[in-house]
Amino acid sequence: MLNIRDLRLNSAAPSLCTPVTGLEMSWKLDSNNSGVLQTAYTASIVKAGCDTPVWTGKGTTKSIHIPVDTTLESRTDYTLTVTVTDNHGDTAEATLDFGTAILPDEWEGKWIKPKKLMMGWAPYLRQKFFVTGVVVKARLYVSGLGCGEYYINNQKISEDLIDPPMTNYEREVFYRAYDVTEFIKEGKNAFAALLGEGFYAQSRVWSHVGFYYGDACLMAQLELTFADGTKTVHATDTDGNWTYKYSPIVLNNIYGGETYDTRLETPDFADPDGDEDGWCGVVEDTTPKGVLTPCLMPPVRIFKELPAVSVTNCSGKDDGAWIIDFGENIAGFVEVRLPRAARGSQVTLRFAENLGSDGHLDLRSAGSFATQVVQQDVYISRGDEQGETWRPRFTYHAFRYMEITGYFDLRAYGTNPETQMFTAYAISTDLKQTGSFTSSSEDMNRLQDIMMNTFRTNYHGFPEDCPGREKCGWLGDAQVVCNTGMMNYDTEASYEKYLNDIRTTNEVYGVWQMISPGKRGCGEASPLWGCAQVIIPYWMYRYYGNETVVRKNWDMMEKWVQHEINDAKNDKSLYADELIISRGLGDWCPPIGHEHERRMPVPESSTAMFYEIMIRMSELSKALDLPASIDYDDWAARIKEAFNRHFWIPEKHRYATWGTCGVALMTDLYPDGEKEALIEALLTLMEEDDYAMSTGIYCNKYLVPALCEAGQGDIAMKFLFNRDHDSFGTMMDKGATSLWECPEHDFSQPREVGSSSYNHPMHSGFAYFLYAYVGGIIPVTPGFRVFAVAPVPFKDMKEAEIIHECPYGKIRVALKPEGDATRYEITVPAGTTCCFVPTGKTLGSGEHVILA
Repeated sequence: MLNIRDLRLNSAAPSLCTPVTGLEMSWKLDSNNSGVLQTAYTASIVKAGCDTPVWTGKGTTKSIHIPVDTTLESRTDYTLTVTVTDNHGDTAEATLDFGTAILPDEWEGKWIKPKKLMMGWAPYLRQKFFVTGVVVKARLYVSGLGCGEYYINNQKISEDLIDPPMTNYEREVFYRAYDVTEFIKEGKNAFAALLGEGFYAQSRVWSHVGFYYGDACLMAQLELTFADGTKTVHATDTDGNWTYKYSPIVLNNIYGGETYDTRLETPDFADPDGDEDGWCGVVEDTTPKGVLTPCLMPPVRIFKELPAVSVTNCSGKDDGAWIIDFGENIAGFVEVRLPRAARGSQVTLRFAENLGSDGHLDLRSAGSFATQVVQQDVYISRGDEQGETWRPRFTYHAFRYMEITGYFDLRAYGTNPETQMFTAYAISTDLKQTGSFTSSSEDMNRLQDIMMNTFRTNYHGFPEDCPGREKCGWLGDAQVVCNTGMMNYDTEASYEKYLNDIRTTNEVYGVWQMISPGKRGCGEASPLWGCAQVIIPYWMYRYYGNETVVRKNWDMMEKWVQHEINDAKNDKSLYADELIISRGLGDWCPPIGHEHERRMPVPESSTAMFYEIMIRMSELSKALDLPASIDYDDWAARIKEAFNRHFWIPEKHRYATWGTCGVALMTDLYPDGEKEALIEALLTLMEEDDYAMSTGIYCNKYLVPALCEAGQGDIAMKFLFNRDHDSFGTMMDKGATSLWECPEHDFSQPREVGSSSYNHPMHSGFAYFLYAYVGGIIPVTPGFRVFAVAPVPFKDMKEAEIIHECPYGKIRVALKPEGDATRYEITVPAGTTCCFVPTGKTLGSGEHVILA
């Protein structure tokens, strides 16, 4: 039996703001037959309420990123139907209902905001309206800046958090579309928005007014369709239909936290019969903004719930301050359930990733030295006899530990807080998990869990460096971890958004910045950071088969290459070579520090990336027949010659550092004919260094796979988990539950005022090797339509199960010893073929068991 699943448009989940043009459709096939290949498909799009298709298409074997060459009507519902036939003669059909976007010139309203600004105070904005007749469809298009919650008739319409995602607001502002039919009733209705600062109106961090774009404001358009076919529109305006009132959230900041005063609550703020007392007229917000654009990436949602593990009195005495341990370092917030408290009593919650030696919060790693704020939430009690429950709305913290002060249980004098009073919620962009890994190595299993927790807790509308101190989209961090991200999660729509952030940042600043999006920028991008412009689209093409993302960004990719050519020409270093780039940050955060002689020198890392972007661009231009402004092969050859002329040590058959050797092996940068000698020399060097890790976020991404390809995977494990020197093994032994910015942290030593973060995904760049080498899953053709399984043997991972949901379906490789051989269980998804390298056998779709 043949089945179609995961039918989608434009790499996104079903949406009510699908673009009207530039569409692509994709689907996956499941079948209980073996050797299944798609032989034909037909597709059609039908407008809701009609029978005649507005578009039809047909084809043969292609099932991902198929262009839909039509332009649809805006603000209209459609159904996509796809029918597929396979080589067994089976047929399957699937449908996808979707709605189209509102176009920029179709917004009937205007941006509105409170007339009187109260910095940091979250306002309600409300419209009451009357409905006559039966509403058969109600569609809300809305953008609340910085972020919003939306209510109709006292009901919240979604569970989205910190939404819409951050953009370069001067160029682009996101909106969402919601089906709100169930919330609308005949007669009196009320629509209300509660607006937080988010990143748009962030007013406290990085400068005396924060990185502030403008005041919290709202654009909304509610369209009602009646049973008789007529329509009405309720849009934001300044004609007296909309009013505002400040909420109990008297202070909110995405970095600093939230203060909630129950004494200022307006329970009927979204009630059609709500009191008008204290509500005032809104005004138009005239701050210039970018184009309102439909948001196709997933929203931020809760993805993990953590009950409190323990409650400890801070000083060991009854001092009214307690530390709550949630057992894991996350990004999110805490919900507190307080027994009866006196009305107006204040409970203060402060958050940190670590404790000091005195048992109190160590606030440094969350960045108070940089942000000048402490992660703090304040709740002023209502005084309910049955107790009260509260959580913040417009902030998220980096924490494992929470301090609570001001708590007193009026039911029993001197009562300590109990663990069941506190629940932590980890939040992240709602990325679908597409990969999993388990093995017989406890170290590797634990590190994989840590890396995945870190990746998720650092994605909140864009890939962050850390969720506490900075909350910034550093390009270098993003490009280093993109392979790991794509093998473990469906990041396609999210990375497409991030690439547009990079583009609009360039438009705002006139040059690539170290950070996108936002105002922080941090200066002109250096080679290992700005290369995200090339590296992320390249791997999206390889892993997702996404040609469109390359074509869409090709102009920027070529401009980045020219930027690097100019970098080399203008380089004033001692090399005096127009093919060497000496500027940059280089291999970041190796445990030996940035000044150590064993760290890969910056000129070598910057020039190696200069070479890599040339070979990636060459591959893409040939594969996709894209215009090349320069001869990429010629440039790559000349950079390679210059690199080896300056950095190769002929008598040692290697470079000076592990990192350079690893990068060269993975990109074929070494001198011709020297590969085997280089591998032998690298292994000798690592042994001489006692396998003490000298590599950081960039070099580990290349060194670990290079060792695996050389059949030396156990050496990779040896330095990654070396207990005699700083490593991921010692980091875990010190209690890490997320990746540390600096794995060498030593808690027994005094630290400087500023402390690095305990939640940095940048160190997980190498983790894709679990799929590519332990499982051996490598795309032979883009998107894994043809893939290889070539597992590398590991002494400590003789048993493993690796699953990756590729664009065609689930690939599974499980292995374990059986006698003198290894038993392999391999799942090949329908529509693909697999080359099992140990035997050279080609496998069709289905389940396979092989002894090899």
